[in-house]
Order: sequence, then structure tokens, then C-alpha cells
Amino acid sequence: MWPFQQRGRLPHSLSSGNVVTIALELYRHRGNRYFLLSLFAHAWFFLLTIAAVLIVAVALIVGGILAGAINNVALFLLLGGIGILVAVPFYLFGWTRLMASGALLSRCIYAALTALEESESEARGFIFPKMWNYLLATLIVSFILLLVYMVLGAIGYLLYLVGSPLVQLLERNIQTEPARDLFFLSFFLGILLLVLLALLVISYFVARLSLVDVVLALEPECTPLKSIRRSWQLTQGQAWHTLTVFFVASLATIPAHLLGSILNSVVIIPVAGLFVAVVLLPLWQGIKAVLYWDLPVRNEGAAFQVRPEAVNPLRWLRRVTLRTPESIELDFALGGIGSRVLAWLIDQVILYTTLVLFSLAAGYIYFYALYPWLIGVLPASGQSIEAWSLGIYLLVIFALYNGYYIFFETYWQGQTPGKRYAEIRVVQDDGRPIGLRQATLRSLLQSVDFAFLGIGAFLVTLSRSEKRLGDMVAGTLVIQDEQATRFAPQGTSLRQPQAAWVQELRSLAHWEQMMPEHYLLVRNYLNSRDRLSPVGRYQAAEELRQQVEPLLLPTYPAHWPSLSAEDFLEGLYIAYRQQHQSSP
Repeated sequence: MWPFQQRGRLPHSLSSGNVVTIALELYRHRGNRYFLLSLFAHAWFFLLTIAAVLIVAVALIVGGILAGAINNVALFLLLGGIGILVAVPFYLFGWTRLMASGALLSRCIYAALTALEESESEARGFIFPKMWNYLLATLIVSFILLLVYMVLGAIGYLLYLVGSPLVQLLERNIQTEPARDLFFLSFFLGILLLVLLALLVISYFVARLSLVDVVLALEPECTPLKSIRRSWQLTQGQAWHTLTVFFVASLATIPAHLLGSILNSVVIIPVAGLFVAVVLLPLWQGIKAVLYWDLPVRNEGAAFQVRPEAVNPLRWLRRVTLRTPESIELDFALGGIGSRVLAWLIDQVILYTTLVLFSLAAGYIYFYALYPWLIGVLPASGQSIEAWSLGIYLLVIFALYNGYYIFFETYWQGQTPGKRYAEIRVVQDDGRPIGLRQATLRSLLQSVDFAFLGIGAFLVTLSRSEKRLGDMVAGTLVIQDEQATRFAPQGTSLRQPQAAWVQELRSLAHWEQMMPEHYLLVRNYLNSRDRLSPVGRYQAAEELRQQVEPLLLPTYPAHWPSLSAEDFLEGLYIAYRQQHQSSP
């Protein structure tokens, strides 16, 4: 039996945070060109939309004048309808052009990610001849989502019909005030849970259909219906991962939207919002391109293929070299804005869930037990008691919030539960673990980083060392935890193949043709096959066998048993190790 120690994710697959970070770094790679593509696309849409509005306005004005002159309302409606019919193609062409330009951005960014040589003119030649496919695909996806909304609305209405009489009956039978308050709190939480469940269902379908335009942009001979089926196939079992990526990206772009909203409020013409849309379109299309690379790795074993697409995208992460007090240089990948936002999100969910539960319990005890007792003891100090109680409550909340970060970062070697999930950690500028002082400074300055339009997010995104104010003051860095072992499985075992043909393989194979990267691909496949879909597992094994078998055995021995691709790879792994006396 041959043990395999395996990590939680497949080799080369990306965390949700790193998908966002790598998309941002790819955007930076050719930011000026991507920005211009986005600008021209939005200009097309903006100008054609204005033209459509003007056509409708002129039609309505002329219709109103003529209808008033001859007192005929039907003429006004006729000219208005004609204006709308003429204007709609202008708007649809602008919208379709914008979607096709977004697909062009995804194709260009994917080519940079996978080191494919393709000029922008070649990409345009692939995208724009089938531009109307993007509109058709969008309309089909919109229709699917409309059906989802209708089904959820029908379910909500049925729940209302069934639940309303039941709630009224329970309310009439509750006699005591505390029980009534608890009932209404439970009712409110139940409604909130149903709303969140409905939003989760809608988000699930949006995530499953989110890659339609990228599939059309990257896969040849793909129709709108095929692109929808392919997007559904790619996200099979990865809806949570896909949804997390988009949610993290949405949080990371909030400061830019806030800045645009403020500028729009002080400028007569709302150009800031349009500028923000122009800036962010390449980022969103880059995220889709990186997801298109990542999902086949997770589901279909695309990482186990010797071809340019198997280039490790982690090379796009920014790196930093730290010198320890012993003059030892350490090389780390920086945490990245995506992983840091993901860690912050998870920590906030944990923190606010804890604080809400604490507040509910403390409020119940205070209002129904402690406050009446204090009023009985100090009857003339009601306002003073309330002021002191509020002050103590706020102080406890402040201590719990900051204590969470200080405790975990100090005693978990720079990690909180969110950072551990996102596979990042905080270290000092010299690479040493942080202590109580650094963790306290980072936590106390976190509120400053999130004030002033999220200045911390801007600093992390724009600075080379990815430091927010708390990092600058504390002298810390956030790095990728490249030794993380979260969710590590217990390990699998390799079936012992027939010893006779394995020993014969050792003597017949041209081992000089097998490079170390081939061996690593075989080992990684055997490590990770249990986490692939059945179809992806079979296809990955077949493709990997087709790549390595001709190198080792130009002619397959006729007397050998008929082996499946997996059996052949298992025997090849054992024979290679025995030949080279290597360890897994």
C-alpha cells in the first residue's frame, strides 16, 4: 500500500480570494489597454442609448404637437410607438456591443493567464462576428432567472396563506409579555431566514449561469444554448466557490462605488459613476476568465495535462523577500486584496453572530432581571442607571470585537479563523511571528482603515507591499500561508497492481524520456482523483495516459493485460519510484 498525503484543494486550484487577487494582477499587467477597451465599449453604449432616448423624445414631441393640432390622440400613440420601435435597435446594439467587448476582455486576460500567444485583432475576429449570440444568451439567462423569481414568489405566497392564520392563532394564545416578545422575535428571525434563503437560491442560479459570456468568448463553435449548458457544467459542485468569488469582489469594490457616488453628488453631470463602471469592467471580466481556468481544474482535472493552459496562475501573486535578524532571506507571496477581504468577511460573520447572540442574551437578562432590581435598589437613579448600562455595554462590545483579533492573531501565529480559511497570515516585516503589540495596533487601527471611504482597501490594492494603515504602524505584512493544511484529508491508498507487468515496465520503459514534471502530474492526479467528478476523473486519466505512454512505451506489449488508464498510471508511479528510489 502506498500512502498519499493530500491537501484539501486540487493542485493548482485557487482559493476564492486568490481568484480575485490574480484577476486584479492580470488587470494591472495591461491596465491601460484594458481600460481603453472598456472605455470604448461604454462610449458605444452611452452614445447609442442617448440616441435612442432622443429618438423617442422627438417622436413624442412631434406626436404631441400634431395630435394637439388635429385633436387626435391615436396619432400621438402611433408616433410614440414608431419612435420606440426605431430606438430599440440602437439600444440593443449598444448593449450587445458592450457585452461583446466584455467577452473580448475576458479572452485577452485568459490568454495572458495561460501564456497563449494571440493578438487582440485575432481575438476580435473570434468575438465580434458572433456578437448577437451574447444578446441571445443574455435573454435566455434572464428568462431562466425570471422563472426562478416567479417560482419563489409563488412559494412565498403559499407560505403566507398557510402561515398567516397560524401566526394569528399563536398570538392570541400567548398571555405573558416576555413570551409575546420572544414570539415576535422568533417570527421576525423566521421571516429573515426565509428571505435569506430566497436570496441564496437566486444567487445559486446566478452563480451557475455566470460564465455564459466567457464560454462564448473562449470555446469555438459554441451556441448560446451550449454556453448555458457549459456554464452549468463548469460550476457543478462549485456554486459556493463561484458565489464566494463574486461576493468577495463586490465587497472589494465597495470603496470605488462609494467614491463614485460622492463625486456624483457634487458634480452636475454624473460622470463619476460611469467612470467607475469603465474601471471595474476589466476586473469583473478578468475574474470570470480566472474562474474559467480554475473550475476545470477543480472538476475536470485540467491541471493534469502537459500543455500551456496548465501554467500555475499563482505566479501572478506579488512576492516579497524578507531578511530575518539572522540575515536569512525568505521569499513569500503577499496575501492579496481578495484573500484579505475573504478573511475579513468570515471574521465579521463570526464576530457579529457572536455579538448579536450576546446582545440578545444580555438585553433579555438586563430588561427582565437586572434593570428592575437596580430600580428597586436605587429608585431615584433611573437615567443614571441607563447611561451607565449603555456605557458598559458599548465598552464590552468594543473589548469583544478587538479582543477577537488580538487574541487569535497573537496565539494563532498571525491568523484568525477567517485568515486560516483564506490561507493567509500576518508576520512582522522581518518574517518573524507577530506578538501582542503588533496584533493590538492592527486591531485598533482597523476602524480607521475602514473609515474615509475604505482607505485601507485602496492602500492594499495600490501599494507594492499591500499594507493598510494598521500594517504600516505595526510593522507587519500579510502573506500567503503556503504551508496551510486546512481541510487536509486523512490520506488515500494506492491499489497494488500486478507485480509482473510493473517489473516488466521497469525494464522496457524509456525512463530518460520521462521528465520530473510528468512524474509530478501522475502523482498529483493519484493524490486528487477522489475529488474529481466521475467524468472529469476518467477524462483526466485518459488524457494523462495518452501523454506519457508514448514517451515510455512506443509499442505496447501484446501480452500485457488490458489496463484502464488509472491502473496504468498507478503501475507507472510505482515503477518510476522503484526505478529512481524516490519518495512521494
